[in-house]
Amino acid sequence: MLGKKTKKTALVYFSLNGNTDYVAERLAEALRDQVELDVIRLEPVKPYADKGFRKFMKGGADATFGAKPELKLYNFDPRDYDTVVIGTPIWAGTVAPPLRTFMLHNRLKGKNIAIFVNSMSGNSEKCLSKFEKYLKKTNIIATMSLVEPMKAKSGEDLYTIRKFAEEIMEKKQ
Repeated sequence: MLGKKTKKTALVYFSLNGNTDYVAERLAEALRDQVELDVIRLEPVKPYADKGFRKFMKGGADATFGAKPELKLYNFDPRDYDTVVIGTPIWAGTVAPPLRTFMLHNRLKGKNIAIFVNSMSGNSEKCLSKFEKYLKKTNIIATMSLVEPMKAKSGEDLYTIRKFAEEIMEKKQ
């Protein structure tokens, strides 16, 4: 007799300058011992400028006006996961456009969702509230906001990431 297939956890994120990469790597380290984890880094087909005036103008405009950039192919079937951890930098107070594309193209209804955001200012409320628009009929189980974690690389941030992983595991069960 075949048993029910155990659902996995997906960690899906976009990073432009490394802050979200840094958090995703630390979070994956904290979760891998406890769950079957797939890490999916989203990349737009047409990359965003990563410095200078164009970075802020194009990225900020795309974020503000709801752009949905085409993404390079990635392997994600929502039916394989019971929990999806989503990570994004905050652009113009909202979700980075590649994450918007991901959320609009994948049916996440009924999934446990954990969200982490990174900013330069620490003001994450507007961005986190935007997720509610895209993640209707999901179960948001945990959120975390950090300020320039790669730059700080502080023990406090590492502690916060570990606590976030623990919260995901507690509420996942």
